[in-house]
Amino acid sequence: MADSSKIKKSIILSGLVGTGGMFVAKLIGIIYAIPFSSILGSDVYMGIYGQAYNIYSYVLSVFTAGFPFAIATLVARYTVLEDAKTVLKIRKLSIIALAVMGFAGMLLMMALSGLLAPLMVAESVEVMKKSLQILSLAIFFVPVLSALRGFYQGRKEMEQYAFSQAFEQLFRVGFLLSISCLFVYALGLERKWALYVSVLSTSVAAIAGIAQFLAFDKKKKLEIENEAKEEPQTGITQSALFKEMFMLAIPYMISAIFGYSQQIFNAILLPTGLHLHQYNEQTISTIISATNYVGVKITAIPMILAPGFTAAIIPHITEALTKNDLSKTRKNVIDCINVVLCIGIPVSFCIFLYAGPINYTLFYTENLSMSNYVLAWLSIEGFLGTLGPVTTNLMMALGLKRTSLRRMMISNVMKGCLMVPLTMFFGFAGSVLTSVIADGYLMIFNFKEMKDVYQIQFKKTLQILVRLVLVILAMFVACQLLNWIGLSGQAGSKLVAFACMCLNGALSVLTGLIAAYFLRIPQNVFHIRLGKKGA
Repeated sequence: MADSSKIKKSIILSGLVGTGGMFVAKLIGIIYAIPFSSILGSDVYMGIYGQAYNIYSYVLSVFTAGFPFAIATLVARYTVLEDAKTVLKIRKLSIIALAVMGFAGMLLMMALSGLLAPLMVAESVEVMKKSLQILSLAIFFVPVLSALRGFYQGRKEMEQYAFSQAFEQLFRVGFLLSISCLFVYALGLERKWALYVSVLSTSVAAIAGIAQFLAFDKKKKLEIENEAKEEPQTGITQSALFKEMFMLAIPYMISAIFGYSQQIFNAILLPTGLHLHQYNEQTISTIISATNYVGVKITAIPMILAPGFTAAIIPHITEALTKNDLSKTRKNVIDCINVVLCIGIPVSFCIFLYAGPINYTLFYTENLSMSNYVLAWLSIEGFLGTLGPVTTNLMMALGLKRTSLRRMMISNVMKGCLMVPLTMFFGFAGSVLTSVIADGYLMIFNFKEMKDVYQIQFKKTLQILVRLVLVILAMFVACQLLNWIGLSGQAGSKLVAFACMCLNGALSVLTGLIAAYFLRIPQNVFHIRLGKKGA
């Protein structure tokens, strides 16, 4: 593994380390979701679990999502300016501010739970209401943890940032599975108690994450305090810092509100469109479960690139702009986009290729063919949800906030207006087509503005994109040939099918890697030397 100084200097290494921690966290999330779906044993409860988290994520974003980015920006700026006293003030102020904002969000979600539950489910309304109320507790604890992460993100401590993600998830899953099994299998309680434990686990894990971060913080804070003792008294007051933090947070917060709107659309507008398409109630429950439970878990694999690289984007581009180094700024933008495309496209395509085996071998479902259909379409959402947030946060870091937010608003209006009619006409696929139209508009014009304002040339990115199309074509051919000889992973016992899926996947991915090597994709994207020089 690269040493700490190399990670801090490279946006690629920083992004990969940040993504690595989230990948481990999401992998743990997928692994636990397999037995947990059996513990819940119901498409209805699985759907409630996913929908409740959609509302939680949205409320969390409304109250706090902009602040970690603002904190990271300020910390990065004043670290470059070698103002340790101000950095310490930011640390204290950020924890207080996010604790207050989180408390307000917790109260709001508790108050609205009774109104939201009947809009989200036709049955088990009381279970949905209680799930929302329990989950609202996390809206207080998670922002405090986010404040600490944002602070050390700005300090480019990406190893700790990554470890924190994995530690929190591991603690959450351990609590969730052990207590759920105790309640359902040992005590014989109703399965809804496993659902309640699952939403409570978010708060429990956040508390554990805060404790771990504070242990790390003791040593690092002392280092900053020693630096501060050698500096003259800063003239920047806490009120001025809070104003600066708030002004920086507002655009990021608005961006997060718009960015998380897809979850609200899936929770409220999607069921409306599905009913108008005249799916029966059982099919709708399967689609909601496949979208909000299985879909969220699986599409999170490519989508972790977005927060991983967003965490790296802010300190690196802030540093380059503070030093007025436009050449490095352009390089950081191109590197970031190329890496996200290089990883995001093949991974999203794998979700499409293996939607059937994934559902057959890993998850509980009452309608396998419909679940496969939904997950295959969601692979497109996985890619859009990977690249879209990265382009938006690049725009924010580059100071192009106003136009970026205006486009996000237009994109969300487009989604809100198109989701119900397109879903009514095309079924579930219509909801994904809505995202293709709206997110496509957003990303195309973001790229255009970056090119116009910063003279960033995307010629190399287009070349990488064409080569990636050839890579996924090679993977598709390999997968189909392996399916033809009986390694489809959709027949026989689940254990044998799982082994076939893994073998099929490994050989298809190996084919893609060989194709990528001969097309010189890793050499150009990751700036590594493999074989002869040249593009």
